[in-house]
Amino acid sequence: MKSTHRSDRGQILLITGVAMFVLIGIAALVVDVGMSWMLRRQEQNAADPAAIAAARHLKNDVGDPAWDQVGAEADACFYAKQNGFFLTDNVTCKAALDADDLQVHAPPISGNFSARQGYVQVIIRDRHPAFFGRIFGSSEATITTSAVAANTAGNANSSSLVALQPVCSGGSAADVDGGGVVRIFPVNPGDEGGYVHVNSPCGTSTDDVCANGAGSAALSISGVLKAPFAYVTGTCTYNGSGPSGLQCEPASATGCLDEDAIPLGDPLVGLPEPVLSDFPNGMCPNGSPSTPSSTTPCELSDKVCPADPSAPSVAVCTLGPGVFYGGWDVKKKVHLQLKPGMYILAGGGIKLTGTDASIEAVSNPSGVDARVMIFNTDGPGCPSIGAQCQGDITFTAQQAFRAKALNSATCGMVSPQACPWKGILLWHDGTASKANGTIKLGGQASTVLAGTIYAPKADVQIAGGTSTTGCTTGPTAGCLAIQIISYTWSITGGGLIEMPYDPAELYQLDQRGLVD
Repeated sequence: MKSTHRSDRGQILLITGVAMFVLIGIAALVVDVGMSWMLRRQEQNAADPAAIAAARHLKNDVGDPAWDQVGAEADACFYAKQNGFFLTDNVTCKAALDADDLQVHAPPISGNFSARQGYVQVIIRDRHPAFFGRIFGSSEATITTSAVAANTAGNANSSSLVALQPVCSGGSAADVDGGGVVRIFPVNPGDEGGYVHVNSPCGTSTDDVCANGAGSAALSISGVLKAPFAYVTGTCTYNGSGPSGLQCEPASATGCLDEDAIPLGDPLVGLPEPVLSDFPNGMCPNGSPSTPSSTTPCELSDKVCPADPSAPSVAVCTLGPGVFYGGWDVKKKVHLQLKPGMYILAGGGIKLTGTDASIEAVSNPSGVDARVMIFNTDGPGCPSIGAQCQGDITFTAQQAFRAKALNSATCGMVSPQACPWKGILLWHDGTASKANGTIKLGGQASTVLAGTIYAPKADVQIAGGTSTTGCTTGPTAGCLAIQIISYTWSITGGGLIEMPYDPAELYQLDQRGLVD
């Protein structure tokens, strides 16, 4: 009989050798990961106070050109050294700054707050020996950590139009269509703002010229867009002849377009949402309250609303503030009047089934300015109660659309619990069931709006009239003192639509200290 002991011993040695190699590799990997984690924690401990200290060098909320870069870098260096970094560098961390191992950026260059004025980002980069990495020819691992701090005192974001879409998908993320003119301009001399930001990378041009032509583009213009400046991650194009495309407002010999720009972070990311239970139930026009058990929207029609004495063929539906579970169903030939205050659409959104309708916020008997806020979200019954799942907001009618956001002078008088969101005209909840829905607003007769429209995951469409005349009074006004922050947006109309940038009409973001 043959003995197999010799071959068995060989197999055991081979298995033992492989196992030892694997165990050593795992141990080395654990050591590498542990050291990386420890280094990242040390970097964070240095970057956080460095960012807070650097933020004090922001001179004001709109990016004062006198921003003290040297002073901010000196403070960041101090806290880096206090936490054990760059100890062999000189007192100003010159070598680390030159090698980008220490970076101070105002505004930030990455993350949720990228390209936003009033914020400072500090980045620290360091290395540690790698044990496992040596197997693959890398003797060290590089770890990079950043922190962002704010120093803003009630400033509105400086942008009027923001398209947050970070990818190239489904055409342009931002459109000015219809052949008309959209004019953005600061109301107050010396104000910096009214900018356009488009994060989509569609297109490849980096010549900072909005060229005439078709094809893929992040910002597409049919007609004229006048703005102080446009920052486009991708390409800007226009289709037309004559004086079309992007034009500088005011005129600038150096241009007002930056293609291949840094994407803008969501200016309102993390904004706390209104709590439904903090607000009363809304009352439908038929006299019945809207409650958390409601399974249908409020009907606004000539069946439940009285006729307009001046136009008997039109019904006047008046709503007061509150939570409307299931939203609103607006029928044709309805003039919807909103009393000042907070309106929460807990499911359903706003559905317009006719075109001959109008909507406006109206003053109450005491003469308080007509100011409202609309928050569009899910109701507590979603998804079992389908009517309480977030819906689109569709209001593009043949008649007027006039509404302004609550402001400091009115919120405390008509809706104190809504004051934390004063300046927001419409908020389409980006965390609800139909966050990627559609917001359609406008009227052929006149569209006069003021406030921030925030829809971080949705498409916002503003429709102007074919012959609007800008911020004039009368039936042909096209005046949008608004700020749109949305996933994608489009503005259409054949006439003149003016967009005065007025920070007093917009949501004021007050942030100081560490934010990221």
